[in-house]
Amino acid sequence: MMENPQPISPLKEAYFMQFTTEQTNPCTLVVSIDVEAEQVSRTFESVYREFSRFVSVPGFRPGKAPRALMEKYVNQARLQERVREKLVSEVGQKALEEQEIEPFRAPTLDAGEVTDKQPFSFKITVPLEPQVALGAYTGIQVERPLFPVTDEMVAERIERIQADRARVERITDRPVQAEDILVAEVAVEVEGEVVSPKRRQLLNLATSSSAVSEAVVGMNIDDEKTFDVVLDENFTQEEHRGKTGTYTVKVASISAKKLPEIDDAFAKELGYDSVDAFKEEIKSSIETESIRYSDQVAEQRIIQNILENSTINFPYALVREEMEDAYRQLAAELKRMNVGYEIWLQANGYTADSHREELEQVSQMRVATILALHNIATTENFQVSDEAIDAEFSNLLKQGRISEEQHDQWIDDTHRRFQIANALVQQDLHRFLFENNVIVDAVQSEAPDPEEVAIANEEAPVE
Repeated sequence: MMENPQPISPLKEAYFMQFTTEQTNPCTLVVSIDVEAEQVSRTFESVYREFSRFVSVPGFRPGKAPRALMEKYVNQARLQERVREKLVSEVGQKALEEQEIEPFRAPTLDAGEVTDKQPFSFKITVPLEPQVALGAYTGIQVERPLFPVTDEMVAERIERIQADRARVERITDRPVQAEDILVAEVAVEVEGEVVSPKRRQLLNLATSSSAVSEAVVGMNIDDEKTFDVVLDENFTQEEHRGKTGTYTVKVASISAKKLPEIDDAFAKELGYDSVDAFKEEIKSSIETESIRYSDQVAEQRIIQNILENSTINFPYALVREEMEDAYRQLAAELKRMNVGYEIWLQANGYTADSHREELEQVSQMRVATILALHNIATTENFQVSDEAIDAEFSNLLKQGRISEEQHDQWIDDTHRRFQIANALVQQDLHRFLFENNVIVDAVQSEAPDPEEVAIANEEAPVE
C-alpha cells in the first residue's frame, strides 16, 4: 500500500480541503478527502439559496425569506443530503482532476453525515484500468478427452424423446401406481387447523411430494384416505413447511402416460424416413455434443495454463458487475419457474453466503479469463466491428434468444456489447488456440457426465 499526502495547491486553497491517496491494489485507489468547516458552511449557504426558490415562507416571496426563518420550513434531511451530494460531487471531482485520476468504472463513496460549520470527511474508492501482463499463450500442451458414444447413451436419449411425446390415458381397471396422474379431492390440516380446504386438484405423482405419492399408491377410484406427512419444500404455504400435515384424499380418476412405440411410424412423425435413420441421427447428435464438450475441456485447460503464466490485476468493480449480472439472470429464471430463491438454495445445497462466495470465485475467474483472451485478441489483432456487434444483437433477436425489450436496452449497453464482442472473438480465439498449441487426444473409458455435456453445449460460443 502507498499513501501519498498531497501538498497545498491553489485548488485546495480555493476549496478548503486536504486529501491523501492510497493505492490498495494495482487497480484500486482510495482518495481520502477532508473538507474544512468554512467550505462546508459555504455549501450549506449555497444550498439554502437553492432551496429558497421552492420553499414557501409566510409573508415572503420565494427566495426572499431570511435563512433564520427558512430553516424552520426546510426539510433538513433533504437539505443535508443535497449538501453532501454537492460537496462530494464538486470537491471529489476536483480532487480526481488535481491528481489526473481517470476512473475505469464509477467510483464508490464512503461518507458520513454532514453538519453545518463542521469539517466533513469522505473517501472515494476509484477503480482503475485492468493491468494484464501475458505469459506464454502458444506452445502449451494439454490433453483433450475423447469420450465413447455408447448404445446406452443413444437409448437414454430416445427414451427422453419418447417420454416427451407420451399420451395421457384414463385408467379404470387397476389401483393407483407410482407416477400416475390423479384427479382427487384433497384437504390438508396442520395442528387441527385447515390450511388447504377440500378442493378437486391434479396430482402428478411423478412430481408431487414423495410421501404423498407413496401414501396414495394402491388406492382405487372413489377410495378416501387420511394420512400424515411432513410438509416439504414443495408445499405452497411456506410457513407450514417442516410441520406435520394431515391429508385427506379421495380419488376421482386415475390416468397414466402411455409411451409411443419406437417404430417407423414414430420416426416419420419426427421427420425421419425410418427408425434406423432416427437412431443414427440421435447418435450423430450425441457425438457432436461430445466433441464440443471435449474441445471445451481442452480449451479450458489451455486457458488455465495461460492464466497461471500471466499476471492479471483488475478492480473489484468488474467482479461485482459479473455477480450482479448472474443474480439478475438467476432471478429471471426463478421467476419463470415460479420458484423462490430460498427454495432454490436448499435444493442446490447452498446458503445465501456460500452461494455468494462461489459466485464471487466464478466471477473472478471469468473476469480474468475475459481480460486474458481480450489481450490475446488485441495482440493478435482479432477485430470485431461495431457493425458485427449490432448484427449479432439482431441475430439473437431473430433466434428468439433475447426479447425486443432486451435488444433495445442492451444494444447501447457498454457491458453487454463487450460480452457480445467477446463471444464473437471466441470463434477466432478458439481456432487460434487450437492451431498454436499442442492438443493430445486421450480416449476415455467412460462417457462424460450428461449434465456437464449439457452445460458445455449451453455455454458454447455464439455461432
